[in-house]
Amino acid sequence: MKIVSESLLVLAVLLGLKFSVVSAFEGVDESPIPVGFLQELRTASKVLYQADSESAQRSIKFAPQNNAARLSKRKAILMSMLLPGLGERSIGSYRTAKYFYGSESSLWLALIIFHKRKEWKKEDYQIYAAAMAGVKNEGKNDQFYSDVSNYSDVDEFNAAIRRSRDPRSVYNAADKFWSWSSEEKRLKFKSLKLESDTAGQNVKRIIGGMIINRIFSVMNTIYSYNKMNLPATVSLDIIIYPGLSLTAKF
Repeated sequence: MKIVSESLLVLAVLLGLKFSVVSAFEGVDESPIPVGFLQELRTASKVLYQADSESAQRSIKFAPQNNAARLSKRKAILMSMLLPGLGERSIGSYRTAKYFYGSESSLWLALIIFHKRKEWKKEDYQIYAAAMAGVKNEGKNDQFYSDVSNYSDVDEFNAAIRRSRDPRSVYNAADKFWSWSSEEKRLKFKSLKLESDTAGQNVKRIIGGMIINRIFSVMNTIYSYNKMNLPATVSLDIIIYPGLSLTAKF
């Protein structure tokens, strides 16, 4: 603060600044600062630094007028990418931040629900295939279960593959065996797998929604940041003693 005070004194001399000297006894007088007054002001400032911090008569305030100045534009954007609404909140746009918080919370809740549903239905159709078609579930991928849902047994599938002249895709019946005893059971299995696949597709859509939510949050953060006329002004208020004050804004 001592450096700031001395810098203000030098600027006053070089640039001929005019400060408002407010006197509780003599009213208001605006005039170029004389050298004698500067000397007295400097002496009073030194006394101020040595004063008791609990004194109610003397104080120095140095604070940004705009809180958004405390955070850079790049950091605000990164915060919006991390969590939509966080960037808006960091620059003081609290109402908009609440909307993004709400949408992000809803998306996360939906993501958890559909992911759990996908796993539950997957477990259901695997158990059903093992019990009704003799499927060994260990090491089987999604494509295998799709084939199980579309063909009555492994022999029918292999015959269809040979007709398509792609013998490399045939299944080894010893490892990838299945055989549905009725068309009704196969269709029920297909329905269970479709429910799991649908839930999986919804998970992908929700992830896409999260990406879009972040894009909109970043765009809104940039717009709000630019709208706030940054960089903010900073004020320096010095109360030397009762009746005499000095204020500078830059």
